[in-house]
Amino acid sequence: MQPTSPILASKDGEPNIEFLQSKGWAVSSFTGHYCVAWRGRDEVVLEWKGGGWHRVGGRGAIDEL
Repeated sequence: MQPTSPILASKDGEPNIEFLQSKGWAVSSFTGHYCVAWRGRDEVVLEWKGGGWHRVGGRGAIDEL
């Protein structure tokens, strides 16, 4: 395993869409540091800050990211 795996790290603080996809989320739109993603019946708006994704809205539950 490489310490800078693309699933765990992003370049220069850029949002890491691959991380969401690896957790089973489908990304429907992505603008700047925000994205809309869904998994099953859950649809959420996420913001990339501090090196991770944080829920800012939507419907459904997020057990982990």
